[in-house]
Amino acid sequence: MRHSADASGFPMASSAHHVRWIRQEAAMPATTFSAAYRKEQVREQLDAVLIAFRKLLDAFVSNRMRRVAAEAEHVRPRQPLGTQTPSIKPQ
Repeated sequence: MRHSADASGFPMASSAHHVRWIRQEAAMPATTFSAAYRKEQVREQLDAVLIAFRKLLDAFVSNRMRRVAAEAEHVRPRQPLGTQTPSIKPQ
């Protein structure tokens, strides 16, 4: 260990490992709070993406249903099997 004189003149035991360990200990709560904040932020972003995806899917399905309904209006209704279409008889 290296001994260094502090401003008071008393030598203090201070190693690079000890200083690094103190910094890591001090950083742990900050990392924990940062991780919790980041997790919440990611959750909010995921919720926003899901909401946008639902809106997009709803718009697609709605547009598709409108198209199918419009096409169905122009198509002659189907006759059940075994029935004949009424024919026009000349008079």
